[in-house]
Amino acid sequence: MEQFSIVKRGYDPDEVDKYIATLEQVIKSYKDKDNAIKNAIISAQLAADNMIKNAQLQADEYKAQIGKELIKIREEVGRQRMRIQAFQDVYSGLVKKYLHEFNDSDMADLFNRLDDVERTLDILMGDETLSPKDDNFGAPPPTMDELY
Repeated sequence: MEQFSIVKRGYDPDEVDKYIATLEQVIKSYKDKDNAIKNAIISAQLAADNMIKNAQLQADEYKAQIGKELIKIREEVGRQRMRIQAFQDVYSGLVKKYLHEFNDSDMADLFNRLDDVERTLDILMGDETLSPKDDNFGAPPPTMDELY
């Protein structure tokens, strides 16, 4: 604690005024530091909020891209299914024309594999977080006429 000189009517006013001025400077310094800390906290919070917002936008964009890719894959599976079916029809006709017996198990295995792929795609496309904002999402595959 500051010691003041005693004069006729109490403490020396100049010393008291000087001490009060020093205290005011210390208080102002603390207030300035407090304001700087508050501003830094606010800036950090704004930066964090922006980073979270940007990350969410980017995640949404990736999800939409994945959904669109799933649509393309599903369409390609449909096209391949139709091509295989057309091949099977031609092949079956040739075999029946030139051979007496025909084993359909090879084609059945192929179609079972395609069914598995389509079920997996249905599960992925049913995930709303991957569904793109597209009116054609989940549309049936193109017909033979549309392919040729």
